[in-house]
Amino acid sequence: MTTSPTAPPAQSAVRTGNRRLERSFGWLWCSSGSATLADGIYQVALPIAALHLGGGPTAVAAVYTAARLPWALVALHAGVLVDRADRRKLMVAANLGRTLMLLAGAFVVTFDAGGIAALTAVAFLLGIAETVGDTAMHSITPRVVSRDNLERANSRMQATELVTNLFAGPSLGGLIAGIALGWAFGAIAVLYTAAAIAATRLTMSPQAPVSPATSPSKVTVKDGLTFLFSRARLAIYAIGVGLLNVAYGAFQTALPIVALRGPLDLTEGQYGLLLGCAGISGLIAGLLAPRLVGQAGSRAAMLIGVLGLAIGLAIPGFTHNRAVNVVGMLFTGLLVLVNIVTVSYRQRAVPDHLLGRVTAAYRLLAFGGFPLGSALAGAVGAAVSPQAVLVGAGVLTIAAGAVMTAATPVREK
Repeated sequence: MTTSPTAPPAQSAVRTGNRRLERSFGWLWCSSGSATLADGIYQVALPIAALHLGGGPTAVAAVYTAARLPWALVALHAGVLVDRADRRKLMVAANLGRTLMLLAGAFVVTFDAGGIAALTAVAFLLGIAETVGDTAMHSITPRVVSRDNLERANSRMQATELVTNLFAGPSLGGLIAGIALGWAFGAIAVLYTAAAIAATRLTMSPQAPVSPATSPSKVTVKDGLTFLFSRARLAIYAIGVGLLNVAYGAFQTALPIVALRGPLDLTEGQYGLLLGCAGISGLIAGLLAPRLVGQAGSRAAMLIGVLGLAIGLAIPGFTHNRAVNVVGMLFTGLLVLVNIVTVSYRQRAVPDHLLGRVTAAYRLLAFGGFPLGSALAGAVGAAVSPQAVLVGAGVLTIAAGAVMTAATPVREK
C-alpha cells in the first residue's frame, strides 16, 4: 500500500485504499484464527501426551508450567524485538517455529523419544514462539486497520479466539487425540503453517517517522514499562485484567473438581460441552460488540462484560443444577466485551513505535494472573472447599471490574 509521505499513515490508508485494507485484515483474521484454533487443540493434546508418555499429575503440571513460563521470562524482551523488527516477518517466523516444534512433538509422542523431558522442552520452546508471535499479532492490528475500525476488528478476532480456544479447538483436540496422538500434533502443525502463510499476505500502512530517541537502536524494555504506568487508565486495565485472570485461573482449577468429581457429576464429554458454552456466547457477544459500543458506549460494554463474567464464575459455587450452570457458563463468554474495550484502547493510546513493548508489559501483568489463581485455588480449595473458590472468584471479578469500569469513559473520544 502506498501513501503520501506527508499523510497520517492509518487515515491515508483508509482514504486511498479501503478495499485493500479490509482484504488485508481478512488475512490477519485468518492468521489469528488458524493460530488460536491450533492453540485450542494443543491445550487438550499436551496433557494427554504427558499421560501417554507415562507421566502423572506432576508431569502434566511440568508441561503446563513449561508452556506458560516464557510469558514470565521473555515477554518484555519479546516486546523489544517486536518494536525493532518487522512485525509481519515475526508472525511468520513464530508460526513456522511452532510448526517445527509440533513436528518434533509428534515424533516424541509417536516413538516415545525422550519422554516427559523432551515433551517439556518442546512445550517451553513453543511457549517462546507463542510469546513473540502473539505480541507481534496484537501490535500489528493498528497498522492494518484504521483507528475507527479497531473495535470492529478486535471484536471479530476476540470472538474467533473464544470459539477456537474454548469450543472448536478442545473438541477437535479430544477427537483427534483419541484416534492418534501424533495426528493431533500434526494437525496443530498444519494450522500454524496456515497461520504463517496468511501472515505473509498482510498489507500494512507505513509506520510514522520516529525521532532519533525512538530509533530501533534505542529501543529498551524500560520504555514500555514506563509508558504503561504513566497512563493511569492503561495501568488500571493491565492490573485489572491480571486480577480477572486470577479469578479465571482459580475457576479453571476448581470447576473440574466440582463438575467431574463433585456434585455436578458430569462425564468428560458433558464437561467439554459445558465449557463450549462460553465459546458460543463469546462469538455472539463479539459479533454484537461494535454495535453495543457504538450505541451504549465503552463503559456500558465493560460493565456488562464484568457482571457477566462474575455471575458465570460464581454460579457453580451456589447451585448444582446443571441447567443453571449451563446458563452461568454462557455468561462467562461476555468476557469478550472486556477484552475488546481494553485491547482497542491500548492499540489506540500507545504510539506505534512503543506498542510491542507496552503490549508485552501489559500481557505480562495480565497473564501472570493465571498461575497465581491456580495456586490460590489449590490452597483455598483444600482448606475450605472448591465451591468457596468459585464464589471468591466471582467476588474478585466484581471488585476488579468496578475499578476498571470507573476508569472507562462513557464513550471513547
